[in-house]
Amino acid sequence: MKKFVKALALVMSALTLCLTLTACGGSGSAGLSKAFTGGDSRYLDGIGWYASDVYTLKINADSTYELTFQEHIFGTTDPGIKGMRTIIYTGKCTSAASADGWETHVDYTLQPAERIYFEQHEKGYGRSALSGHMVLDSANWTDAMTQNFDPEGGAKGAKEFLSEFAETLTITVEDPALDPEDVSLGCRIVTNPELKLLSSAG
Repeated sequence: MKKFVKALALVMSALTLCLTLTACGGSGSAGLSKAFTGGDSRYLDGIGWYASDVYTLKINADSTYELTFQEHIFGTTDPGIKGMRTIIYTGKCTSAASADGWETHVDYTLQPAERIYFEQHEKGYGRSALSGHMVLDSANWTDAMTQNFDPEGGAKGAKEFLSEFAETLTITVEDPALDPEDVSLGCRIVTNPELKLLSSAG
């Protein structure tokens, strides 16, 4: 009877781990391994707009990552003012126990992106450093992208875009798989990254 109970406990523990991994994105051997989200909202006092940011970090079984940033902005004084910006970084990554000492935290170090996709649209970006509706994709670069990225010089291309904005980032996440018995844990990003492209795009 004791052996049966022990075996049942092991099976339940393994099942809980699998369910937790599924909640974080699954545990497939070929594709997505884990996914974590984070974000915040803020009021842009000077112009009376609101902004909502969402970060999603996907970790694949082959130690590659996809970091997605999405920003939604909308006006309060002028309801017609709105905008959406999406940036996707892809590349290789490594992981280690978090430097903050929490047993359920993991630090993912993202190597400089091998590809960056940037898209924004609507009026909310009319006065940004990268203004108006545009797509910049380092993997599928066009002359129109050069004009959007370098309107004064008309010379910077995908290589310069990556060189300027591909950066090493360390993102701390909370991983429920490290303590399956703690139901309060979530697949969340603990520290939202500060992206160089965001500060330059305005």
